[in-house]
Amino acid sequence: MKKFFKNLLTVSVILSAGFFSACSDDDNKDDTNTRSAVVIEKKNDTALLLCSFGSTYEQPQATYDKIIADYQAAYPNTDIYMSFTSRTIVSRVYAQIGIAYAQPDLWLTAIGNAGYKNVYVQSLHIIPGEEYLSLMNTDVKKNFMVPFPDIKVAKSACLLETEEDVQSIAKILYAYYKPRLDNGEVVALMGHGNPDTEYTHANERYDQLESTLQELSGEKNIFVGTVDWGDKMFSHVRDEIKAFATRKGITKDNYKEITVSLAPLMSIAGDHAQNDLLGGLEDGQTTESINPDEDDWEAEYSWKLKLGKLGFTISNDGTNTDADSFNVIGLADHEAIRKIWINHMKEAVLKAESWNEHLGE
Repeated sequence: MKKFFKNLLTVSVILSAGFFSACSDDDNKDDTNTRSAVVIEKKNDTALLLCSFGSTYEQPQATYDKIIADYQAAYPNTDIYMSFTSRTIVSRVYAQIGIAYAQPDLWLTAIGNAGYKNVYVQSLHIIPGEEYLSLMNTDVKKNFMVPFPDIKVAKSACLLETEEDVQSIAKILYAYYKPRLDNGEVVALMGHGNPDTEYTHANERYDQLESTLQELSGEKNIFVGTVDWGDKMFSHVRDEIKAFATRKGITKDNYKEITVSLAPLMSIAGDHAQNDLLGGLEDGQTTESINPDEDDWEAEYSWKLKLGKLGFTISNDGTNTDADSFNVIGLADHEAIRKIWINHMKEAVLKAESWNEHLGE
């Protein structure tokens, strides 16, 4: 698939000679590539750093534009920057088209050296899992606030920080998918999740969201699965959809009567959406070789291919993965969901403090 990246913000970029090892859990290629450093032209006393996992695909760039526009409207007197927390994504972007980008720690160091008085950091992650906690506890607190103890910092929460957030997001998503659900369709959403047990508290947000969506729907016809949380991977979604068919009196010979809509439960419709969720056959794969019962941890086929092999009808939304016509949206494409992130920032700004203030100095 054609991959494309455009420059989201006007910044000066210089390359450093350092190298790094990829740290993301789903991108294990391109282990060493050039890191980049940023030079900032300071215009205001406040900097706002947006932090996403990142993507090299074309469609998510329009989603990032929407996010940036919202924050520019909400905080007009700030210098707004976008960062990617995945070092591997950053390196792939540079390797593919030669555009250098930067991770949050590099942005924050440059922001601190530029003399900003206030720094607002917005996580665009979904759950309070590994990526989110690493950003806030290591990049922001340890490596930025301590070395720059007089700068006031607002740490804005991820999307599903609280159970109240779960309720709000469920209402937005249910309203969006209600016409399909009322029409007899099934909806399956793919989150990312964390494979490690220490992040169970974060993964449980998926359980809570699924339960709330089903309460709103009145029946089990909308499901949440993940890429990396063992308790809720494709097999969960597959078995739940089959159980739905059984409740409706539909046998496996007639699964085609059930249409399944697939969408990412991620901020953008990037790699996981276009490959793990809705990807087609790859080189060497055939329709006959698709195994709907393959091991979740060794999955070779997308959710679309496996559900289609079982006989279910896959909604036209998202079935075309051509770069110019991919038509599935991420969570940040919903204006109402972007407003929740904005509200998190408003709450965080009210509690902004410097490291010295935190220590009571």
